[in-house]
Amino acid sequence: MTISLRRLVTFVLVLMLFSPALQYGMELTQEEAPLNKEKGGIEPMLASCCIGPRVGLEMNEGQEIHQSEWIGFAGSFIPYVGFLARAYMAADMGVDNGIEGFLASYCIGPRVGNELHYRKVRNKEWLRLVPCINLYPWITTSLDAYNGMTMTEIEKRENLRK
Repeated sequence: MTISLRRLVTFVLVLMLFSPALQYGMELTQEEAPLNKEKGGIEPMLASCCIGPRVGLEMNEGQEIHQSEWIGFAGSFIPYVGFLARAYMAADMGVDNGIEGFLASYCIGPRVGNELHYRKVRNKEWLRLVPCINLYPWITTSLDAYNGMTMTEIEKRENLRK
């Protein structure tokens, strides 16, 4: 298993680019966070786009990104490690829902498997598994997060409560 120098340098540069933002995000406590934080924006959109379909929607509700989700995201930049990082994230997030929770977390998104015992899987989330068609839910879910939609609003609108 050899990692090319080009990939290693790219990974180090990306890590250096995002490390100040990650450090700031971890240092910011709930007391320091502004109480009137606007919903939506680029952060929830990127979270829904890069980490999982429900992450940005739940960021609009005030929830933070879990450590295992960060590990799964970072692992996607390292060849051969991404599989293990995603499996760790899926096991951590979907542990309460058995093998169904693990598979939903691994294949669709971390919070889908975590919430499987009380919330159904959205049709847009199922469409993420279909090649070529998966671009539609990927874009629309990210735009929903950008526009400030929350998972609770979507749950009520699409009748997702079990």
